[in-house]
Amino acid sequence: MLPHTPHQPPSRAQEPLRRRVYVAVCLLAAGALLVILLADLRRGQMETSVVAGLALCLGVAALLRFSRVPWLLVDYTVLLGASGIVVTQLLELLRLQQAIPVRSYFPGVFLVIAAFSVLPVRPALAYTVTLLAIFAGLSVVTGSDVVLLGQLALAALLIAHLSYFGRQVSAERARSDEQFRLSRTDVLTGLDNRRGMYERIQRAFTRSLDEDGGGNGGFTVLLADIDHFKRVNDTFGHDVGDQVLRRVAAVLQRQLGDQGSVARWGGEEFLILLHTSDPPVVRAVAGQVWHAVRTAAVAGLPPVTTSVGVATSDEGVSVGDVLRIADRRLYDAKGAGRDRVQLGPAGHSPAPAPLPPGPASRTEQAERV
Repeated sequence: MLPHTPHQPPSRAQEPLRRRVYVAVCLLAAGALLVILLADLRRGQMETSVVAGLALCLGVAALLRFSRVPWLLVDYTVLLGASGIVVTQLLELLRLQQAIPVRSYFPGVFLVIAAFSVLPVRPALAYTVTLLAIFAGLSVVTGSDVVLLGQLALAALLIAHLSYFGRQVSAERARSDEQFRLSRTDVLTGLDNRRGMYERIQRAFTRSLDEDGGGNGGFTVLLADIDHFKRVNDTFGHDVGDQVLRRVAAVLQRQLGDQGSVARWGGEEFLILLHTSDPPVVRAVAGQVWHAVRTAAVAGLPPVTTSVGVATSDEGVSVGDVLRIADRRLYDAKGAGRDRVQLGPAGHSPAPAPLPPGPASRTEQAERV
């Protein structure tokens, strides 16, 4: 089945670059047409099609440089303007009963390329067939070289082939990229999911091994769990629970900045990958993250707190080891009363020092929510 997706404008990020490229191409084309025009003038002749093409290129370049017209309008202006110039030239040859000169076949190739660049495949095919029919009819009437007509038809066929399969490849690549992104993204928060973050940690661990123990390639994982999250869902509903998750995700991402990455590890757990294992930096970042969540207000809810377990890459011989250590320390933080950061083995003074937690029941201590 032929794709029939209409022409799409570039994204906002691509627009400045495309404008510059488009202007440069128009100016280069105008330069080439100017050379042709000067060469014609030296021979004592001048073709109006060359002058019209030069004016079109300069006009489009100026339009792109000094205005913000929609891309669809620019593309169709070029296609329709160039089509009008070529058809006018061919009609003039028909009126004079002159054979089509060699130099007039190149604009035909340009029009086919422009059609497949601007139009969906089916309209582009219809446009190309119509253009070839015009050239063929004029060739028969004026006795023009049919070899040149055949070469134009072969060029059009090749352009159509490359355009069709090029669009298929581009569409398939876009679908593949989107599927890859979605498979590694948490839908609710927009963060990496467990799979995406695990791949990041694996790459970080490989880099740490490549550093040959120098220390600069080390990393740290911080496993943060929202305290009493099940109670939030049971009391306020899952919609509010989702709001809390999104809020915590945004706070963690903003607080972390370019120091690392954050992912929704599962349920109400978030995992932070910090690009350092330097103890003072780890201690500072862990405290900042813990404090940022605790002070982030969620309308209608009491303060949201987290328990955080921390592990560095030099504490384990594999990614699994590091994650298990972080998970065990998270349990230690939960068992010590929640709302705290556990940097070392159980009994090690947590940092930063949390506010004194309220008394916890036996059920709450065993709860991992």
